[in-house]
Amino acid sequence: CALRRWRRGWWTGAVRAEGEWRPVVARNGVRVEERAAPGRALPELRATVEIDAGIFEVLAVIRDVPRQTEWMADCEESRLLREEGPDVSILYNRTGAPWPVSDRDVVLRAETILLEPSARASVRFANLAYPGAPPIDGIVRMPRLVGAYDLVALSPERTRVTYELDIDPGGSLPAWAVTHTTPATPLYTLLGLRRQVGATRGAYADFVSAWSHRR
Repeated sequence: CALRRWRRGWWTGAVRAEGEWRPVVARNGVRVEERAAPGRALPELRATVEIDAGIFEVLAVIRDVPRQTEWMADCEESRLLREEGPDVSILYNRTGAPWPVSDRDVVLRAETILLEPSARASVRFANLAYPGAPPIDGIVRMPRLVGAYDLVALSPERTRVTYELDIDPGGSLPAWAVTHTTPATPLYTLLGLRRQVGATRGAYADFVSAWSHRR
């Protein structure tokens, strides 16, 4: 989601080894790692950050689909297409890109799972074909986008977030996009998430209360 956010000087050039996570960058409390994805040019990515907020305050921000444009790396459009029960959503996401690279978009099925009451939760997502949102001329529909936000409560007011991403953006990308921008997606997404959580404290009180009583 960060095709515009390439920066010189922070790519470490880590050697990729199948099955082994390797460090890519650490900045402002966010650590990004990668590992080779068999049969694909782009690696799988994993990033971790700790946020000074309760687990359900963080979860509320992640689940607020229309406001993902405010914090998710290069997210130009995010909208809810359909809800399949209280914890499963079908959503549309479009990622902006610099000329001459085409924007990318995707339809995702996202499911929120409470793994341990008040302690562990996960938002898992994967692309799917959805007739209600067909491909758009001039925008590349991503053939693969699979990942998760895993949340662990370290204390009532501190949460560790691990963001994993396995992506095939489709189409053709210039070498600088593959080499420099791919790791920026989880980096800027988690930096944005931490900032958004701080900016929206108290805005999701009903959500936090409801999830705090889930078992």
